[in-house]
Amino acid sequence: MGSDAVQALESCVRGRLEATVSRDPGDETERNFRYQHQYGVVLLAAARRGALNYIALYCEHHEDFLAERPDGLFDGYQIKTSRPENGAWTLTSVALAKSIGRFVDLMTAFPGQVGKFVFVSNSDVDSVTPASTDEKRRGRCPSLMLDHIRSCSDADVIQPPFRNTFDTLAAELGAEKTHLFEVLRRLEIVKGPSREDFDAALAQEHIGGLTECAQLAPGPLRELCNDLVARFHRAASLYVVDPDRHLAKISLRTTDDPVIRAKRIVIADVALAPLLKTNDTFRYQGAPTIGLGQPRPKRILEQKLARGGVGDLVDYMKSREQAAEYQFLEEQAKDPVAAARQLRQVEEAVHGECLESYMAHRTTGTPFGQAMFNDVSTRLRRLETQRKDLLGGAPYELLMGTAALLTDDCRVWWSDRFQIDGGEE
Repeated sequence: MGSDAVQALESCVRGRLEATVSRDPGDETERNFRYQHQYGVVLLAAARRGALNYIALYCEHHEDFLAERPDGLFDGYQIKTSRPENGAWTLTSVALAKSIGRFVDLMTAFPGQVGKFVFVSNSDVDSVTPASTDEKRRGRCPSLMLDHIRSCSDADVIQPPFRNTFDTLAAELGAEKTHLFEVLRRLEIVKGPSREDFDAALAQEHIGGLTECAQLAPGPLRELCNDLVARFHRAASLYVVDPDRHLAKISLRTTDDPVIRAKRIVIADVALAPLLKTNDTFRYQGAPTIGLGQPRPKRILEQKLARGGVGDLVDYMKSREQAAEYQFLEEQAKDPVAAARQLRQVEEAVHGECLESYMAHRTTGTPFGQAMFNDVSTRLRRLETQRKDLLGGAPYELLMGTAALLTDDCRVWWSDRFQIDGGEE
């Protein structure tokens, strides 16, 4: 091949390689969404170490995050990413102004239910000293204006140079000045990690700094962080597997709505533990004892839970029982042999945890169902994370549903054994 032909070929190759450079912004958009979900893990870690007093986090529900507090109020979070070249945030920045507008809408729609408002970003916030002679810049400086707002009794006493910025912001948002004033009094602006360093900071500082994760090696620690980020992604993405979603009324939209329940991540329920991996998976022998798709004696679950002093859990347990049976039946339709093996693994593992908990908490003559349920919940969450090899990655909801199925089958009790009306002892 001649030199001219070689040069032409090389030029062609360079052109084709150059043409493969993507200009699709989708990957950057995904990175921004990941930042939001990563910050959800930051809030989770802060709550677990006691820096924030939150019970649960709602993902993409009215705000990017609604943080549920023990006092019944909610803190609203808006997470925004920005390129450094866009400059520092000021009160005239479009994204910050829009977030403030969302906070105003939230407070007016749910008066008396919102605590504080938090705006989080990877970019800096404009910083101006009180002695600056640039009045226009001082008036747009978030920290100076928020400090001034907190020193004012109401919106009418806001002084220059902040008066003009406040009036302009109220006009742009179409907000009542009293409402805007109240939001700004409760607004906090937080500098989050950079997008490039977030994964390392999340693993080493936030999750790795927790006592229960301090001994994790780098590999398992990164895997745990990715699992947590994925959990927040699912909660934010309308991923709902609860079969009750096909029964809920469209106009319901309450905390009983399966869609809303799927958005809620309970802080105490998130398991933070190393993943145990083995080369050989332990297998339970024999066929599963749970019969799928068959009618069961009525009210066994109700009677057992009531006798154990946890009758309020009936609806919770029945919902998970139905969902678990539905999932087992779906797997059975795909591959009966593999499904039977999986069901055997899950039912025996769950039964073992329930039986050990029963023996640990059994108290003659005194209801012990609440203590046992709390212990079983902890045990099953530990199974979910630590024994993925044993259970094939079965989620906590499936494990708790299996506990309900075993209760109906009289293999699990939540109190001393008793004669069940219409059933067996």
